[in-house]
Amino acid sequence: MYLREYRIYMNISHVTKVSAVIVASTILATLAVNAVDMRGNMASTLLGGAFGVIDREEGPCPQYMTLVTQALVPFCIDVYEASAGASCIAMHPGTEQESVLNLVDPSCSAVSAPHVPPWRNLTQAQAQQACSRAGKRLPTPGEWFKAALGTIDPQAPLTDEQCNVANNRADGVAATGNGMRCVSDAGAYDMIGNVWEWVDGQVFEGEWDGRVLPKSGYVRGADMDGIAYETGGGQDERFSADRLWSDASIVAGMMRGGYYDSKSNAGLYSVYAASPPTFSGDAVGFRCVSMPRNTP
Repeated sequence: MYLREYRIYMNISHVTKVSAVIVASTILATLAVNAVDMRGNMASTLLGGAFGVIDREEGPCPQYMTLVTQALVPFCIDVYEASAGASCIAMHPGTEQESVLNLVDPSCSAVSAPHVPPWRNLTQAQAQQACSRAGKRLPTPGEWFKAALGTIDPQAPLTDEQCNVANNRADGVAATGNGMRCVSDAGAYDMIGNVWEWVDGQVFEGEWDGRVLPKSGYVRGADMDGIAYETGGGQDERFSADRLWSDASIVAGMMRGGYYDSKSNAGLYSVYAASPPTFSGDAVGFRCVSMPRNTP
């Protein structure tokens, strides 16, 4: 009888030990899984209460930037035309001098935000500096073009939802992002019209990227970056009556897209390369780009 009871006791002990091992293994596995996910939401793990909460990873681009995948190397671009950040002295620079005052303050940088006036009245170099302060840079002409693809070139009758090319959203420059039908495939607003946008390109005595740009005129042929290699006197519907402005007698900065009174001349292929990079004006703005997160 004692031998039988001893065997029963040993079997129960064995089952208990096995169960304990299984339970312990399960807990350890759960901790391991949760430990991998701690960056996402530590508070929801078994260890979260002890170590606090870490913010969830946001995705490839910062807030109010969007990923452009049409390029060989994907990049992030501001969803909205750049505006002056909250720490800037002049929130709505009305002169180039106010842009200078902004950039004297090292805490002032460009931001991407909806429903605010875009930052204008600054030179190409100042636009680059404002982007750099935010850890970004000006887009190349090709990056700008790829980010703008899909934006509908507006035709009459114009509405306040379309791109602002004929004072159709405001008397002059409109607030950022108000045109719900002026958005690119990548999700960037106002790439056509509202303000010309500085890009990181300069034309030296008419030459761009190893070739001579054609004279000012309607775009009749363009490369993969949307830069005209042929112009003419008549409108070409393939390029929506977009124009190139060039001046071979100067070193010119490059702007893209058109402004609030360009009318049919604004568009994806519209390029202004007929003013020096030191030019600034009420109809000239910019936006910035950066590399996606976790990109070397």
